[in-house]
Formats: sequence, structure tokens, C-alpha cells
Amino acid sequence: MAQRIQIPFVGQTAISRSVTVNNQATVNFMQAIKGAGAKAPYVLESAPGLVDIDTLGDGPLRTSMMVASDIRGLGKDLYGVFGTKLMAQTVNTGNVEIGTLALTVGRVPIARGRNYLMMVDGVAGYTYDGTTFGAITDLDFPSKPTHCLYLDGFFIVNDADTDNFYISALEDPTSWNALDFDSASVAPDKALAIASTESLLWILGDETAQAYYNSGNADFPYSIVLTATQEVGILAPESLAESDDGMFYLATTPEGGRFIYQIQGQSGRIITQDEQEAFLLTVVNPATAYGFIYKQAGKSFYVLQLGATSGANAKTSSTLIYNIKAQAFETRELQDGTAWRAGGHGILGGKNIVGSRLQARRLELSLANYQDAGQEIIRRRRTQVFHNNNQLMDWWSVVVDVQGGVGNAVAPGENPMLRLRYSDDSGQTWSSYLSQPMGRIGQTLQRAQFLNLGISRDRVYEIEYSDPTELPIIAAYAVVSVLND
Repeated sequence: MAQRIQIPFVGQTAISRSVTVNNQATVNFMQAIKGAGAKAPYVLESAPGLVDIDTLGDGPLRTSMMVASDIRGLGKDLYGVFGTKLMAQTVNTGNVEIGTLALTVGRVPIARGRNYLMMVDGVAGYTYDGTTFGAITDLDFPSKPTHCLYLDGFFIVNDADTDNFYISALEDPTSWNALDFDSASVAPDKALAIASTESLLWILGDETAQAYYNSGNADFPYSIVLTATQEVGILAPESLAESDDGMFYLATTPEGGRFIYQIQGQSGRIITQDEQEAFLLTVVNPATAYGFIYKQAGKSFYVLQLGATSGANAKTSSTLIYNIKAQAFETRELQDGTAWRAGGHGILGGKNIVGSRLQARRLELSLANYQDAGQEIIRRRRTQVFHNNNQLMDWWSVVVDVQGGVGNAVAPGENPMLRLRYSDDSGQTWSSYLSQPMGRIGQTLQRAQFLNLGISRDRVYEIEYSDPTELPIIAAYAVVSVLND
């Protein structure tokens, strides 16, 4: 006898080493938690599109987290390094080239103080006071500064060749004293990265993360918080990103492994599961990964740009995203399957601004746009494996619960199409795509219903959608009968 069942279509990206165990994918969708009384507790919403704005600098964005500052006294500008150029992006008066860095590759973090901006590129440091841009010439400045921050009136940098970190003169990143430093005390790790959160200064090495607080000591103000030490090192120094949600980074331990670690307050936890960690093991050069955090419409995302992967599904580049509020992993990608275009983020005039990782372009991250800088975005959801104690199931129909009648505001006569295919071996082989209309504008009762989908013991469904409209996925329902075999 046929029965109607709900299929849990909504979920995260989770691909096991054996795809017969778990082979879920959530691509260019984001999971959203809904409040009491909603039709479903979780839904999938379309990931934001990218609106191309203009050319900026002479190369891709190298600053993962751009900073806003009124240092020029003309209102809050947004600062990032595009290629070799430090650029000030303004709301109304255009973009201003501030200065040129010597090094053409590598990430360039920027720290904002009261009177200065400071940035480092792994070899040198640079400052800008609203008028003058220049390299730091003080001979006591460390030789391999890869990270910088501002805390308690000091600019602080690491020396990635040693376990030392250094502080500037008060409010002055042009002035450094060779004696104003400390070393990682708990373990002799190299100071590969530094960050600050909740007034703590964190020094991250290849084996530990060590926290310091401002004790007010006249000789050197920062003292270690022994109880906060995490015996988890950083695998990719530029993967470190911090916000009010804590710090996130691609991590490892002396015993091995690759995982994403979150530190909040003085506590830490692994947020990846076996499926994501299996994927991270395919990353060819994990040390070059970089990350940033952005917030939009009540959601927060940790974006990890991972570079090339190996194996059966090898790619030249890939992006893994942690949806912090939903505690779920998702992926974003371009039309050709390579990594998402965004190479860093900042806020300008209340808008989410990103720089391209591919070229000298600036873009707006927009929830009202469903294209990637004019290119088609392919949104995809591949479900978990459905089964009933390994019995044969006859799939009479599947209805995907989405918003109908979305149409296309640019061409209102168009009827967007939802594509569905299925696999009976966990995604190793697939049926042909079946297509159903979503309804022209105003056809709000249109349903995406797929009929006569065959017999299986295990079944995985995958949907795709590429029309430039919103596509919220709420759930799916199937009419099936379990056969006696």
C-alpha cells in the first residue's frame, strides 16, 4: 500500500569517505533556522549573489577582512589591498589609491588604530595616518610579520620565524623597541598567527593556542592565561578569522588531523565532523588556505578558501563555509565548479562588499541578486540516503515544497525550471534530469511534482536550479510503497 512520507531535503554538506554512508551536498544554498510556528524549523535559502561594481587596484583582493576607518576625516572609508595597492573605498566620492606595497603575493592583514592603519605582508610593515603612507623603517621591527592587530593602544605583530610577538610604542606603529616582546611560554611554537577576542591576545603556533591578557606590568603589559591554553595548533595561519562569534581556524594537533576549530572566551571545540575532515584531507596545500567572516540578514558565515583538492572529485580550487548560527557546513562555487569568487569582506555604507579572489574587481554581496557578477549561479542540494530497512521501495511521486510563482522580474513571461535526478547507488551513477516548472510570476500554486521514479533499496535525490530568482526549499514529500521482496 502506498504511503505519503516527508523527505528531509534540508541539510548540510557532508560527504563521507564512503559515499554509500553519506553523500550530502548543499551548494550555493544556506540553511536558515525559523522560529516557532514556521512551516519547518529549518529551510534552505538561496545564497547571495554578487553584483559587479568596479575595478579596484591592480590585482585580486589580498585582505581577508577589510577595515572601515575615518582616518582621513571624511567619513568611514573601507580599506583593503588589491594587488599591490592599498585602496580607500568611499560611499560617494569614488576610490582613492593610498600607496603601493612592494610584495605582489600573499595575504595582507590590516589593523585599525586611533591615528594609524597598519598592514603587514610577511616581509614588511606599512602604516598610513590619513596623510602619509610608507614602509616601517624602524630597525627593531621584526623580520617576518604575517599578522597584525590593535589592542589596548598597541599595535601587535608576530614574527613567524620565531615564537616571539612584539608591541609598538603606544598608538604609534612606526616606533618599535627590540625589548618590547614576549615568547610563547607554554610550548616553543613559532608564532604563526595572532588574534584578539574578548580583550584577550591569542598567539597561535603549530601545536598550541596561547592566550595573554593586559596585566598592566610596566616592563611588558601582556601576561599568559595558563588556564586558557588550547593544545590545538594552526595549520593554515591565514585561515584565522575572528568576530563576536569567536575565532575560527583550520587546525591540527601534534598527533595529526585536519579540522576547523572554534575558540570562544577561553574554551575551544572542534566544529567539523568526520565528513568535513575527510574532505579537508584532500586539500593539496592546506597551509595556504585563508578565511574570513561575514554577517548578513541575521546569519554569520566563516568562509574558508582552500585551493586545490585531490582525489576522485579533484578541483583546482574549493570553498567550504560554516554557517555559524545553523551550525552547518555549506559550499559555494562558480558555474565551472571552482571556488567562490569572494576573496575577502568588509562593510561600506551598510552594504556587504567583497573583493574578487580572481581579478581586480569589487562586488556587492546581495540577497536581492541571484547571479554571480552576471554569470549563472547553479544551486544544488543532494540529499541523504533514503531507505527502509533495505527493502525495495516503489517511488510513485516526489513533490519538492518550494515557493511557486517566482517567475523572472526581468522577463516576467519566463517559467523557471527545477531539475531533479536520483541515484540508487549513493550518487555513483545517476538518472537523467527531470524538469518541472516553478510557475511564472503570479502562479503561486504551482507545484514541482515528479512522477514514476522507479524502484530502489537506497535512494539519493539531487535538485538543481539556475534561474535568477529566489528558491527557498522547505521540505519534500513522496508517495511510496514498500515491496515484499
